[in-house]
Amino acid sequence: MLIRFFTTVNRFPKTILLIILALSAFFFYQAKEGLFDPLTGKIRINSTVEPFIERDSGAYQQFLEAREAFGSAEVVVVALHNRERKPVDLKLLLTLSKLQKDVENSVPGISTVMSMLDIPQSSGTCPGKSYFHQMDYGSVCQSILEKYQHDLACFSSKAVIIDSYKGADESLEAFIESSLEAGPEESLEENLIESSISEEQAQDGRDSYTEPSLDCLLSSNKLSPEKLYEKTDSKIRTIVRRLKKHPLFEGDLLSKDLSTSALILTFKPGSNPESDRTQNILKELLTKHQQKSQISDKLRIAYAGQPRQINKAGVLINEDMEKIFPLSILLIVVILLFSFRSLLTVLVPLAVVLSGIIWTAGIVGLIGGELNLVTMVCAPIILCVGSAYVIKFLNQYQIESIQLREAKKPEEPEASIPEIINATIFSVTVPVTVTAITTVAGFIALVVSPIPAVQELGLYSSIGIVTINLFALTLAPALLHFIHLPELPVTQNQSGLLNAFFSKIVEWLRLHSKRLIIIWLIVAATAALGMFGLSINSSTKTFPENSPIVKDLHFIENELAGTDSLRLLFKAKTEIMNQQDTKLNPLKTAKTIYGLKNLQDWLFQVNGATEIGSIEGLKIDKIHSPVDVVDHYRMGLDKLTDDEVVKFYAKTSENGPKFLSDSGKILQVTVRMSISGSTSFLALRDLLVEKVPMFLPDLQFSYTGGGVLASESANNIAQGQINSVILALALVFVMLSMLFLSWKMGVIALFPNVITILVFFGSLGWLDIPIGVTISVIAAIALGIGVDDTIHFLSHYNEYANKLRNKRKASMKTVPVVGRAMLFSTMALAAGFILFSQSEMESVILFGTFTAFTLLACLAIDMTFLPSVVMETGLITVWDYVGLKFDDEFVKDIDMFENMTVREAKMASLMAYTVDMEPGKQLFSQGEIGEEMYVVLNGSISIFLENDESRTDLVRLEKGNTFGEMGLFRNAERSAGAEAYEKTRLLVINRDCLEPLKKRHPKIASKLFLNLANNLQSSLKETNERLLAQKDFNLSSLEAKLLEDDKLEQKEMSIDPKSEWEKLGEKWHNKLETFTTQYSVSKGKKLRKINPGKGNFVFIKSGEVAVESRVSPGSNEFSVGYCWTRKDFDLVGEFVLCEGKTDSSARATARKDSAFMHFTKESLLSLTQKESRVAAQFLENLVCMLSDQLAIADKRLQNS
Repeated sequence: MLIRFFTTVNRFPKTILLIILALSAFFFYQAKEGLFDPLTGKIRINSTVEPFIERDSGAYQQFLEAREAFGSAEVVVVALHNRERKPVDLKLLLTLSKLQKDVENSVPGISTVMSMLDIPQSSGTCPGKSYFHQMDYGSVCQSILEKYQHDLACFSSKAVIIDSYKGADESLEAFIESSLEAGPEESLEENLIESSISEEQAQDGRDSYTEPSLDCLLSSNKLSPEKLYEKTDSKIRTIVRRLKKHPLFEGDLLSKDLSTSALILTFKPGSNPESDRTQNILKELLTKHQQKSQISDKLRIAYAGQPRQINKAGVLINEDMEKIFPLSILLIVVILLFSFRSLLTVLVPLAVVLSGIIWTAGIVGLIGGELNLVTMVCAPIILCVGSAYVIKFLNQYQIESIQLREAKKPEEPEASIPEIINATIFSVTVPVTVTAITTVAGFIALVVSPIPAVQELGLYSSIGIVTINLFALTLAPALLHFIHLPELPVTQNQSGLLNAFFSKIVEWLRLHSKRLIIIWLIVAATAALGMFGLSINSSTKTFPENSPIVKDLHFIENELAGTDSLRLLFKAKTEIMNQQDTKLNPLKTAKTIYGLKNLQDWLFQVNGATEIGSIEGLKIDKIHSPVDVVDHYRMGLDKLTDDEVVKFYAKTSENGPKFLSDSGKILQVTVRMSISGSTSFLALRDLLVEKVPMFLPDLQFSYTGGGVLASESANNIAQGQINSVILALALVFVMLSMLFLSWKMGVIALFPNVITILVFFGSLGWLDIPIGVTISVIAAIALGIGVDDTIHFLSHYNEYANKLRNKRKASMKTVPVVGRAMLFSTMALAAGFILFSQSEMESVILFGTFTAFTLLACLAIDMTFLPSVVMETGLITVWDYVGLKFDDEFVKDIDMFENMTVREAKMASLMAYTVDMEPGKQLFSQGEIGEEMYVVLNGSISIFLENDESRTDLVRLEKGNTFGEMGLFRNAERSAGAEAYEKTRLLVINRDCLEPLKKRHPKIASKLFLNLANNLQSSLKETNERLLAQKDFNLSSLEAKLLEDDKLEQKEMSIDPKSEWEKLGEKWHNKLETFTTQYSVSKGKKLRKINPGKGNFVFIKSGEVAVESRVSPGSNEFSVGYCWTRKDFDLVGEFVLCEGKTDSSARATARKDSAFMHFTKESLLSLTQKESRVAAQFLENLVCMLSDQLAIADKRLQNS
């Protein structure tokens, strides 16, 4: 039906082209509107962590809650570093101040910009002001930087400086010294409450309040600009030295060696700090200040943070697509030119793959989808898979063209293009569609993942593959009506390297097929051992080590604190809130502060804690918690009271770091760290889940943050992909089992791809490469794509197996025919993925390289292991099964199908071969060595003898007759010739068919052998009766005759019945005996109780029996002149002559005390149903015994 549909559709190529063109225009518009940025014209890529987070997870809900309460956790750290590693000085601080103002005023979405100029003093002469403020004239606190800039401006305007104020500098310096040296007076509560800073002044510790204007007359006129700089610089350096090891500065805003200062940028929720606009503005500002700074030669400005990494990843992906996509097209063009050696050939696959990409992109845009870091690989997947489909289609087109040309008779016209296209569609529709279905099964397994990005990858790729499959069977044939391809020779007719390559493979297969199977099994076992070394770890190393973004990140992590953060969220337990006074918030207690202090000490491995140090790749740099603030301003935590804590939170909510949400229900502690991958992140998470309740038992604990969510999602993706691969294997196995009508054949067809998956995962394990987000999807991709080659090989193999009637020859014949398309399509796939190595992102490079490697491994397996395996098995397909027009009436007419259902008859036929013969075509000649037996399915066969120049027709075998059994089971010479009397279809059975049938369908095989045994039994009886009817006994020559018969038996026996019985073993003996009737007969007694009818078989279990014939018809005397003696374990085949009547032509007598096993027709049929494997082997032995006895009988008849 499917073939008929596509054949009918392709009668209208112009209509197909017009419809596809119109729909392509529509989908192009949808793709442009839905996936492209209207301003830049570039693809919109969601490079945030959002697509990788499971939407229904509790962690994601906590992430949203924390962002609502405390703002975005995404920060950008800007570091200003003195290359000479000198402490922060005046010039660097001036650059920092100017940069901070510009960032606040220019960068969109900024929430706060914090620097060392913003941390307020808790006490001293200027409490509430920054540490860079001093008490100036009029007891007013003024910024040192502002005063320097003011004095410098006054000097430039040549203002008059009053001498009476020349001592002001000394007094200012004294004020600064006293401010830094003084400790807190009384308690934290007094320091916070007694501060005289107004609400307006407290809003900005640097310059948000209005400073009193200083008249230039009050400034010193003794100092030159150089002296003024030196003096102010000295003050700055003094302050900076005093800030060393300050808990609110070190790590965040000031490096340990004091040479680096930082800006910490936070953004408003929904501000998209990773956008091109925000990042470009920030980069321009940093570049401007780097170049225009007074110390530009000594200054290094670096910045890092998740927004920069996300933006850079998006930029690189866009660049990769702009670079890799055209290269992929070019590479495919080159491969097609090399493959088909025609420039016109290139137009067909290009049209197919580009249309497929446009349609897929249009559908994604139409349904409101978006692209992310994972779904971007859909385009290369569609490009490569589409190219593979079209290459296979064009290769088959050439094969059909040559076959039609060779089959054409001289007087017939050349085959037309529509005829070639129809023949091609007939050949490729089912295998191409099946490969598309199996490929979709590989990708659709991704949809079960809880991660949106992976779901979308599976969905979008499946849409693309279905679209490409449709175009391969419609657009490609339609184009071939108008683009004439030159007639090219197929691989087997070519000379050169390609032909030599395939010839070498065929030779290896012929000589070493079993060895190749063993080699690949060893490879698979070795790879499986490597899987024990697998680990799941989504590394943060996305960019090359020498890239500016990585250099900046490493610099900031080394100089300051890591940019990775983890938010620890605490809430009061519901039962605690119910038990305590509702006015007392458990979050605002001294107990909570002490618990947080213990947690912090544990995280920093104080007092001998070692758990954190055991986590490889983790370095905790900074912990933002109320502990450090309270401890610093209070000079310790001794005797801390709940009231102090409550007032602390009240004060910091107005001016200070925010630890409590506005509702007062959530307490946040932020851990900043440097981390190497998701494994380290998750190890820390697991430790926190275990330890935090010990330190804070009264609080409910949770964790969140972009980093931990990304790590959890990355590991979920990687772990989920393993599950997806297992699911995909199961789906493909079911489909292959249905396709080949056997679960065993499903395993065989799937096994090459299982080896591929093992090689992939094993390589990761042996190379110690962890499974990350991008690598984890390779297995599903390789499975989905790799099954394509397997299906195409097996479909062609099945065709050649029917033609050649030999699976070894068929397998070797298939390799060069299919190998060309397999080789070029897989090379196109691998080359398409290897182009990812041109990316600047290490994860993308690894993804492309390993995908290409896995596909090439799959090609090698399909070219060597798969042909070797099918040599040892038989394969039939569902389309062959459906193609057999068997029904109950047909099956009843075929002797060989007696007692079989229609399904069993079809399976038996499909395990064999069919051959169609024209009238007069000879099947075999007299005297040929036979290796096959035949069943007439339709038509008739003439059996004839050839003597010199004469021919004698013996019999005409009609539908249902079986012949040639002796050739199959004894490899005997054909006693006569055979030719088709009319148009005839034969079922051909040989050893190549029987062995797989016994293994895969023993019940069918046993019924087949039983029917053969019945036919041979009838032939044996008929031959013996003819022998008895023709022979006139001469008792004088009895001794010589008996000696001649013994020699004949020794010569003609192909098996030893006793030996074959012993090979069955005791277990099978016992099973067989349950289906027999046992008899014991004394010496000299006749065998009268045993039914000798057709379908009944008598075996001597022990003793000896003789079957004697009548001396002559009508005589009552029996003679040993034609006596068949059976002893030991043997079949009494001649017992069928003993009909149990008074006029029977023979009788059976025990020459010794004997035991017999009697199998009836009914018991043997029951044996095939209940013990099919035992029955198959036993009945095959029975057929061989009957064949030997029939051969001896034929010789006797010929000698008579």
